[in-house]
Amino acid sequence: MVLAQGYEATKVNQTQAPLAKATSLHQAVNWLFGSHSENDVPQRLRSAWKELHEALTDDAIDFIDVWFVHNLPENHQIAEELDAVAKATYGIIAARYNVDGMSVVGTEVGRETLSDRYEGSRTPILVGDEFSIPVSGAFTENGENWSALCASIPASWLRSQFSEHRERLFSANIRGYLGSTRSQSNINNGIQATARTQPGRFWAYNNGITALVHSFDYSGGNSVKITGIAIVNGAQTTGALGSTDSEKMEEVKLLARFIKCDDSATVQDIIRYNNRQNPTQASDFRSNDRVQSRLVREFAGLGVVGYNGGRRGGAEDVIRRPGENQLAATVAAQALASFHGRPDVAYHEKGQIWEQDAIYSTVFPERVSARHILFVYSLLRALEQSKTGLSSRSGAVQTQRDQDLAKWFGMRGSTFLAVTAIGASIESVLNVPIPDRYSLEFSKNLAIPKAVEAWLPVTKALLALAPNQLSAPLSSTGGLRNRAAVDSAISTFTAVVSATSQVNEPIYSAFAEIVKA
Repeated sequence: MVLAQGYEATKVNQTQAPLAKATSLHQAVNWLFGSHSENDVPQRLRSAWKELHEALTDDAIDFIDVWFVHNLPENHQIAEELDAVAKATYGIIAARYNVDGMSVVGTEVGRETLSDRYEGSRTPILVGDEFSIPVSGAFTENGENWSALCASIPASWLRSQFSEHRERLFSANIRGYLGSTRSQSNINNGIQATARTQPGRFWAYNNGITALVHSFDYSGGNSVKITGIAIVNGAQTTGALGSTDSEKMEEVKLLARFIKCDDSATVQDIIRYNNRQNPTQASDFRSNDRVQSRLVREFAGLGVVGYNGGRRGGAEDVIRRPGENQLAATVAAQALASFHGRPDVAYHEKGQIWEQDAIYSTVFPERVSARHILFVYSLLRALEQSKTGLSSRSGAVQTQRDQDLAKWFGMRGSTFLAVTAIGASIESVLNVPIPDRYSLEFSKNLAIPKAVEAWLPVTKALLALAPNQLSAPLSSTGGLRNRAAVDSAISTFTAVVSATSQVNEPIYSAFAEIVKA
């Protein structure tokens, strides 16, 4: 459910939307959620009021977003006011309806957000320059929703573009340049060797490149003109040639297809099918999504963890190696899905998170942040560390508790179910109402090992309940796909956590001090 307040500024010199407009949303939520009679609600809102309360009664709403939409720069005062509105809304609803699993957030949709969403909806071409490329000839081709120009181009031109624009050239590609190593199995090293030693055969040996462009023009003669370029296939060829020093580079030519397409669905299909001949993962095709692009920037800003946004390759991957402080987007997606109530998706359908828009937008909503991903990812890692610790002691004398827990961990999907159960119980752990669990994060920048360490006392306390409270759905028909069994187990688990919260209060309080809700 979306409740929106709109404001349009008409004065050029106005720099901030009126705070009073955001504040008036308090009155709106009181009308809509707090009124017990439709007579208390303005006439034009009554039909919406009735429909809303019927949906709340039926437990049909799991997410409420309160918007303030305007055409001015966003600012922290309005953001703070909308956060207060969201918390007030959550409190009003909680007094009358079931709020288990419900999130309430306040969102400022100002100039920056509107611009970001607009740019994200356009053809993903970041290099928008005009280019004149020397050719010996060219021909055009046309199809449904697209047109193309094909020509043999000099490798020296492509090399200079890589030197200037680097990874921006691959803004529409599911991969960046993977680098070159001296081994027979590394194709990029082979591309470089051919360019150096057999420049006259390069065209015949290499598949060339395919690129999206805003426009192209060829009227005969010795050059073609294009505007904008994003290479959708040929990142390895481009990067290898761009990283090759050879006096014979002027002799090297390759085939290029420049495709113009203004239909967004066709653009995505062009990207997808141009990469089908190479091994791909479902996450590859979300790597240019605006949410993933933003998350990559946020993680880079944190300076504490690596996050690839589902994209393999890129300049950083050449020098970066997997380590304990690296965070894979595919595992992050599983942690997010579990923490927010979908252990079945995390365990059985992890590929569907990236392939199905409905699931993806639920797991990675617009409001998801790098800090929140670190929060849930480290929870998953803490549980996995506990499981590993039990396995390492399997040959030693174990307590009955350890034996029961080890047996439970051996059940399929147990770790993801534990993430779900802890996520559902987080209000009892932190002892504060949480209108939106996507807002949860550590209050300080923590590297992954430190974040995992922070979770361990909490997970140790809560895992004591797992064998008795979380075994039924794992042994039931359908396992985690049995939503009724999962929901029943989670409901019982959260009730026990709430009832025993005083016993674990010192542990929970210490954890709450380092968490921002």
